[in-house]
Amino acid sequence: MKHDRTIRACSIWRALDVVGDVPVLLIMEQAFLGTHSFDEFVARTGLARSVVNGRLKKLVDEDCLAKKARTGGRGFHYVLTQKGRDQFPNALMMLRWQHKWEAAERDFQVRLHHSTCGHATEPVPVCAHCHAEIDPRDVAWREGPGLAQVIPHYERRRFNGDVRRPGGRPLVDTMIELFGDRWATLVVRAMFTSINRFDDIQRDTLMATNILTGRLERLVRQGILKTIPYSAHADRVEYRLTAKGRDLYPVLLALLQWGDRWFADERGPPLLLTHSPCGHDLRMIAACSHCSDELQLANSGFTIETVGEGI
Repeated sequence: MKHDRTIRACSIWRALDVVGDVPVLLIMEQAFLGTHSFDEFVARTGLARSVVNGRLKKLVDEDCLAKKARTGGRGFHYVLTQKGRDQFPNALMMLRWQHKWEAAERDFQVRLHHSTCGHATEPVPVCAHCHAEIDPRDVAWREGPGLAQVIPHYERRRFNGDVRRPGGRPLVDTMIELFGDRWATLVVRAMFTSINRFDDIQRDTLMATNILTGRLERLVRQGILKTIPYSAHADRVEYRLTAKGRDLYPVLLALLQWGDRWFADERGPPLLLTHSPCGHDLRMIAACSHCSDELQLANSGFTIETVGEGI
């Protein structure tokens, strides 16, 4: 019997081809913090020079960063393109999750400041039309014009280091570990489309059995998934999102929107979302928790404070 080796086209999957990689996410985080030079990227991520060089080249090739000559012609620096800046909502949603679920476990705190209203803020995922905070239970999805079955081409990526590397201090380390792992992200994506059983997840992703087993076990250990028996056999379980796992929805939604904008083909996006409370097509924005205006890279700043500082 011939097995189908195609998967459903998905803007999240297409986005992960670019950003589903730990070093890429570490470099993009630093770019949002204002890092520009090669040596600064090496120092602030703790990555090997060869790794930084390869990922910077990839980000330039993908038009997320532009490599420009310095004034006076001495060397180069890297600046965010529009495509790169459009990943900022994803970074904010990662920061939101990290603040909510793991702030107490860190020896430093990241403060976000909104220059438009002048207040400290937390990013809130809201509907751009009705400005209500987005709950995944209020979102309906339907097939889009770009829906198709595609043959996946998974690029091999080798990175055996720890996100928390000497010299590096990632602001959203758990998020970078999770979303820098394409396989784990695809498992979480499956959960939000009601694909909950091992065999169904495997068909949805074409993941090797050992890889899927490892990712499911890790997501359960991290408290993102839980198991629920669905038969008298103890080893037959479904996987469901915990509250901690459901709160990853805005991160996936930001990835989906970025993928829709930059990777959907001429037919349009593969998936269309409707926000049930207002009945409009869903577009998420990251809103300021103080004034409700949209947080953008140009009006947002970060400070990093050591826990206990000033006490």
